[in-house]
Amino acid sequence: MNTRRSPGTAVLSTRAATLKFIYVLLGSFSLSYALVPTATGQAQRREMPLTLREATAFALQGNLEIQIAGLNPPIRAAQITEREGIFDLNTRATLRATDTRTMETATTFLKRVNDNLIGQDNSQEQRLALGVSQLTLYGGTYDVELSETHLGTSSRRTTATELKAFNQRCTLGFPLLPGVCDPIPGSELYTPEATLRATQPLLKNFGSEVTKTQILIAQNNLTISKEDFRRQVITITSRVQQAYWDLVFRRQDLEVQKQQLVLAQQLLDQIRKQVAVGTLAPLDVLQAETNIARNEERILVADNAVQQAEDRLKRVMNFSFTGEYADIVIVPADPAMYTDPALDQDEEIRQALDQRADLMQAKLTLENQHIGLVFDKNQALPTLDLEATLRLNGIDNRFGGSFEEIEPTKRYAWGVGMTFRYPLQNRQAKSRVQQSQLAIRQQMVRIKDLEENIIVEVRNAFRDVLTNAQRVQATRIASRLAQKQLEAEEKKLQVGLATVFTTLQFQDTLTQQRSLELNAVTEYLKAFVRLEEAKNTLLQSYNIVLQADGPRLQQ
Repeated sequence: MNTRRSPGTAVLSTRAATLKFIYVLLGSFSLSYALVPTATGQAQRREMPLTLREATAFALQGNLEIQIAGLNPPIRAAQITEREGIFDLNTRATLRATDTRTMETATTFLKRVNDNLIGQDNSQEQRLALGVSQLTLYGGTYDVELSETHLGTSSRRTTATELKAFNQRCTLGFPLLPGVCDPIPGSELYTPEATLRATQPLLKNFGSEVTKTQILIAQNNLTISKEDFRRQVITITSRVQQAYWDLVFRRQDLEVQKQQLVLAQQLLDQIRKQVAVGTLAPLDVLQAETNIARNEERILVADNAVQQAEDRLKRVMNFSFTGEYADIVIVPADPAMYTDPALDQDEEIRQALDQRADLMQAKLTLENQHIGLVFDKNQALPTLDLEATLRLNGIDNRFGGSFEEIEPTKRYAWGVGMTFRYPLQNRQAKSRVQQSQLAIRQQMVRIKDLEENIIVEVRNAFRDVLTNAQRVQATRIASRLAQKQLEAEEKKLQVGLATVFTTLQFQDTLTQQRSLELNAVTEYLKAFVRLEEAKNTLLQSYNIVLQADGPRLQQ
């Protein structure tokens, strides 16, 4: 088979290759021109240098979730005050006045028939009473009352005929005559009285723990709300720091892609020179230009990833997307630095079991259930109340002076008694005790399950730190080796011992290794943040304190 080409065929082939080369150049120029507006638009955005500490401060100060959670402790504190109100001293004052004018018949039917007597009784009474009452720590109550009663009375017994004549005189105008309609003579008395009443449960409702049940639960709920607030702050802190390191990586990765484009353009220049001197074929130019177009596409993707990471960080920091921070460019000021980890897995697990907010909340919930069980067991007891009353009084014909007439040894009345009540089946109280016991068993299982989950979470976070630390070491070695391989391949290409295709592959490999190295460092830092979050020690690590007005970063 004859494979020789004629001179005309060779000329046509060379012309076709030249035309293809020109078309590729035009296409590359068009794509580069299309990228210019985006770069110009990016240059017009204002830059904002931002440290990790500043980003954390922004997130903690303006985060709405933290503000919502921060209001729970004051609410719980107010509930404690509300529950303590059962021991408030209750005061009362009573003022009552009555006026009675009655017509009564004689006291016996026989006398009324024989004598035809009719009696008129008039009385006026005013009573002022002041009292206080209070619930005691052990479930009893006491009531003290001081009162004074003014009683004015008058009465007259007469016949029906005389009473009718008396009423007619007063009605026909004789009331103006002296002595005609004078009031019926009577008497006025002032009666003071001091009363003390006390009730003390001896079985049901007895004891300080029973009386303070709701107060103790409210106090634990306050601690639970504080732990929930702390957990919310830790979550936001972890979120903003991971978003910060993610933005650091995306910006560094974009720079790597740009560096790759520079290398690709330098290689293209070298290939063109070698094509001009005849050491490489024009087709090699096509391969290099195709690689440039691919690199430009990667830059577009990387730039979009930067903007997305930027938006995520802005969202965590509560930057408005319609205000002055909408189009600002965040430039992380803290570089991603790697330091060798010095960790002990058992110590990390111990810290987590001591510090985890959700575990503390679960244990406080268990404590509340034990408090409720004590109360429910008490409510299942019979009611046996001791009741006592002491009353002292006196009498006088002047206001205020009657209190001097109170003689505790002469004028008194007292009483003591006991009340017993018990439902024969008592199913409601017994059922509540059983429910409380089962709820405690259930909560204990929850705590055990939560502890196991915490241990697994810490172990995973611990391994992530070690794995990413090893990744940093491995990717650094791989990057150095990829750099040396590319340099060797470029030298071989210059002397014609390598192809453009393999050189481009080594360039891509170097770019990938650099990106992996940067990713390993930032993932290592993010893994450290996740480990601190799993242990619930993130706030201590970054000197964040929880104050009444919210979380603050200390110097």
